[in-house]
Amino acid sequence: MKPRNLKEKHIVELNGRLRPLTTPQMNWALNSTINHYGYRLKSGMCTCMKCGHEWLETRNGICLCPECGTRIEIKDTKERVIRDKSYFNVITTIEDYQVVRMFLMIVEMRKGMKANPAYLEIGSYWIDSNGKTTVVGLQRTLGHYIDCFAFGSPLEIRHDNEAFQRISDEWVYPRINVTDTIKRNGFKGSCHHIHPVTMFQELLTNPKAETLMKANEIELLRYLCARPTYKVDIDTYWNTIKVANRNGYEVKDSQMWMDYIKMLERCGKDIQSPRYICPTNLKEAHDHYVKKAREIEAKAKRAEDIRKAQEREANFKEQKEKFFGIRINDGEIEVKVLESVEEYRQEAESQHICLFSAAYDQREDSLIFSARIDGRIIETIEVDLRTLRVVQSRGVCNKNTAYHDRIINLINANAHLIKERITA
Repeated sequence: MKPRNLKEKHIVELNGRLRPLTTPQMNWALNSTINHYGYRLKSGMCTCMKCGHEWLETRNGICLCPECGTRIEIKDTKERVIRDKSYFNVITTIEDYQVVRMFLMIVEMRKGMKANPAYLEIGSYWIDSNGKTTVVGLQRTLGHYIDCFAFGSPLEIRHDNEAFQRISDEWVYPRINVTDTIKRNGFKGSCHHIHPVTMFQELLTNPKAETLMKANEIELLRYLCARPTYKVDIDTYWNTIKVANRNGYEVKDSQMWMDYIKMLERCGKDIQSPRYICPTNLKEAHDHYVKKAREIEAKAKRAEDIRKAQEREANFKEQKEKFFGIRINDGEIEVKVLESVEEYRQEAESQHICLFSAAYDQREDSLIFSARIDGRIIETIEVDLRTLRVVQSRGVCNKNTAYHDRIINLINANAHLIKERITA
C-alpha cells in the first residue's frame, strides 16, 4: 500500500535505513528460538543436527554437544533432515520512533552438515512518541494459516492484522534499544513476557503503566496490558493498588488478586484497608470470599424469588383458591394442597426441585399436593385437573421414595374430593 501522508512516507524512508541483522542476532536466533536434536543410530553414533559433529553417545534425554556446546535432545532415529522455523523480534529505535522488527528464520538441518539458516524480515511496528503505531510489512496471502506471506512482495505500509500482532509477541532479542522517553518512563531492558508493542504504547500514553513499571509491579503491568477490560479494572481500583503498594504488598497473581478485590467490594468490605487488600495467603482469602459472595448471591436470589411469589399470588389464588383445604390422610401420610406461591417456593427449595422456577403455580390445569409424615415433606405431587390423575410424584432431587406407590394410590382413591371442588 502506498504511503498516504508525510508521516508514512518518512517511515518508509527510515525503514530503508534500518541495519540488517547482525551476526550475534542471527546466532542468538539459531541457538535460542528453536529446539536442537542429536540423531542417534542403533550403533550409538549420534550426530548433532546443528553443527554436524558425530560421536558415540550412550546417554538418553538432554545432553550437550561436545563440539559446539549446544543443549540437544537425543532421538533414536534414522531420519537425516530437520526442517524448522521460528519468528523473533529485534527492538530498536531510529529518530523518535520505537521500532519492533519482526523476522522469520527458516532452517534445514542435514545429518553431517552444519546448519545454515535463512533470515527474512516480515515487517515492523513503528511507534511514535504519542503511542500511535504504523505497520510496515510484507503482503499477506490467502491460506489456511495466518502467517501466509508473499515473500517476494516489498516491505510497504500495511494494515495491522492478527499475523503481525502474533509474530510481534514471539521471541525477543535480549539486547533492546528504546527511546529516551520510554527509558525515562521506567523501562529497564526487559519486556517481562508482555507484548512489546502494547507495553511501549502504554508506557508512552498511560501514566498508570509508567507508575507500575517504576514501582516494579510487573504482575499488575502485565494485567493492564493483557486486554482492554483489564485496563479498565486497573483504572477502577487504582486507589486500592496504591494503598497495597504503600504497604509493601507484592501482587504475585494479578488475576486472582483482582478477582479478590472485586469480591471484597461486593461483600461490602473496605477495599482501601490494608487489612483486607493485603492478605498473607491470597488463595485462602480468595476462597473465603468466594464462599461469602455465593451466600450473598443466594440471599439475593431468595429475595427475588419472594418478590416474584408476591407478584404471582393474586393470579394463583384466583385459579386455585377453590381447592384450598383439601387434605387426605391414611393414618400416617397426610397429603395437602399447597395454598400459596410462597409454599411452592419453600417446597421447591426444600426438595431441590423446579416447582417454583418452572412456575407450576401458574399452570391452570395443574394442582400441586405435598405428601408429609409428621410435618416432614416426603414427595411433591402434580395432579392433572382435566383427568384427575397423578402426573408425577417426586421426592428430594426428583427421586422416588419408598412411599411413592402408596402416595399415588392415596391420591387416585380420593380424586372425587378434587372433582367436587371443580363442579361446585
